Amino acid sequence: MITYLEPLSTTIFQIGELSSLDLFDKQGILLLSKGKPITPNILELLQKRKIYTLKYELNKSQGCNKTYKFDESEYQDIVGKLREVIEDMCLFSVDHLHKTLSVVDKIIHELEGADQVYIDLNKFRQFDDDTYIHSVNVAILATLIGLQMGFTGQTLRDLTLGALLHDIGKGSIPSEILNKPSELTSKELEIIKKHPLIGEEMLKEANLSAEVLSIIRHHHERWNGNGYPDGVSQQAITLSAQLVAVSDVFDALIGDRPYRKGLPPYYALELIIAGSGEEFNDNIVKSFLQCLVLYPQGSIVTLNTGEVGTVIKVQKNYPSRPIIKILFDKYGNFIDSDRTCDLANDLTKFIASIDFRYVP
Repeated sequence: MITYLEPLSTTIFQIGELSSLDLFDKQGILLLSKGKPITPNILELLQKRKIYTLKYELNKSQGCNKTYKFDESEYQDIVGKLREVIEDMCLFSVDHLHKTLSVVDKIIHELEGADQVYIDLNKFRQFDDDTYIHSVNVAILATLIGLQMGFTGQTLRDLTLGALLHDIGKGSIPSEILNKPSELTSKELEIIKKHPLIGEEMLKEANLSAEVLSIIRHHHERWNGNGYPDGVSQQAITLSAQLVAVSDVFDALIGDRPYRKGLPPYYALELIIAGSGEEFNDNIVKSFLQCLVLYPQGSIVTLNTGEVGTVIKVQKNYPSRPIIKILFDKYGNFIDSDRTCDLANDLTKFIASIDFRYVP
């Protein structure tokens, strides 16, 4: 897969129209999401810099080298629900994401070309597509955090591979339990909790490293010892398994499930932060936050109340809850005063969307 930034002319944009493209700066930072309105302020800011859109190409060799362009729907299928989060929340820089996808994509192709039937991802996908997509998303998230933490070489490969295979044991769980649209009984929950051990047993003869097997067995263990299947804690859990645990929970929270809709990413992030030092290794959560690009100062955001404002201060300990200067009320009326909203104190409000990402 090849991705590149293609320059655009700001003259193609008109005030009041909705942007038909995601707009990036030259570093690949998302400035304005597709479908967001071009306001006078946004157009003025866009005209001050060179604007780009992101293009994708896929290389396939069929006797000779040819390049095939593929559309947004194909790309979205590759990265699943996480792609929607990236577009809506601008969570990760494009350059960081591209490096991550190349690592994950390479390992997926290795697995799909393997002869060992016990690592047949295609069969796993046919059994439960949602679990397959979740596994790819967890691999993307884990690799992002791993790169941030300095993982390289075999360590990075083991991390990505373990993340891809962390739920492989669910292939032996009855689908009526796995996809039950209501709350599980205690007996059904105990069956679900067996999937880490089942997955490890399935892959013991697959010539995988001890690190990969530890991820599969321990991705539901918790820093405070309240996880399963072994109830181990802190350093008794490998660093990679701890990292996959954070990635697994975040994607599980934002993804739709048969019994509930996915949570907004900002809320999922706050739950991860709340679990730091208790359920999750504090250093891993900090590295996760360092991967994120949330709401830079000067960005224009819309709150859940319908109010529109600009970010005037980012609070280090609460990256999803900056201080906002309110520009327009919920009816679209301009507010000619220094009215601010500290989201860290007003927990009834949150950022519903980022309308313009300001990059100095």
